[in-house]
Amino acid sequence: MRLSREIIITGGDAHFFPWIIAAISSLRAHAATRALDMGIIDQGLTEAQRAELSALGCKIVEPEWTLPVPQEARSLRNIGLVARTALRDYFTGYEVYLWFDADAWMQTPEFVTAYVEGARARGAAVVTEDGPGYRKTFTDWKWWAGNMVASFGLVDGLRCSFATSINIGVLCLRDTAPHWQQWQRYYTKALERTGKVNMDQHALFAAIHLEKLPTAFLPARFNWLPHLSCPVWNAEKKLLCEPTAPHRPLSVIHLAGPRKDRPYEVAHLSGGSFATSLTYPAMQQHLAA
Repeated sequence: MRLSREIIITGGDAHFFPWIIAAISSLRAHAATRALDMGIIDQGLTEAQRAELSALGCKIVEPEWTLPVPQEARSLRNIGLVARTALRDYFTGYEVYLWFDADAWMQTPEFVTAYVEGARARGAAVVTEDGPGYRKTFTDWKWWAGNMVASFGLVDGLRCSFATSINIGVLCLRDTAPHWQQWQRYYTKALERTGKVNMDQHALFAAIHLEKLPTAFLPARFNWLPHLSCPVWNAEKKLLCEPTAPHRPLSVIHLAGPRKDRPYEVAHLSGGSFATSLTYPAMQQHLAA
């Protein structure tokens, strides 16, 4: 019997377990998200870690290779990328599937409503990588465009390359959305042409734009990438906010990239700054101060 119409799903391996716990802790900190079902994609967790997650009420599944990934690329790390395209098959009986990367954490629950309503209305909801103050280099664009062209050919690849990119570290799809099938189709194209598994984000982006799939494009504060633009600190509200006026609070902080606990120089809205990492445990200490 289904307990909820929506489910939030994250995942990782034994090494990533502390990040999984931090993400879940942030989601459980608010009543609005505490009531939602939680799913876990097991990419190599230990039995003790699985038991801890089960005790937290999480539903745990072990993914399979549902797409034609080359044998040499079949690792536990990569299977999580493939698994996202089949979440509705692993966790059946829900209407809305909200993926939440384990290196992200929730500051406010505002994002849930935006994603869920967007997915219900349009089939899918994603965030565009164009937040206030975001800085992208030519090297960033070259990587994005090069992979697009390699995966989908010169014409279609360039068509996608000049549109604003998305980040699917937080992603929401409705169960009946055509995006699932098209995402898998374009992902398969990318796998066959490049052999690279990390084309999942490119594949969904191409499917959305080339197939003209209706999609809700949400503002960056619902999946904020601090390595592209450092947030500011509102000491009165004790919230990380956008770095430009009107300094709206960030709903999700996504620590994408290899240095997840790197230090940032965070400016106070009232003046001055302080050095801190932007991990969930680190920011909890600032809340308690």
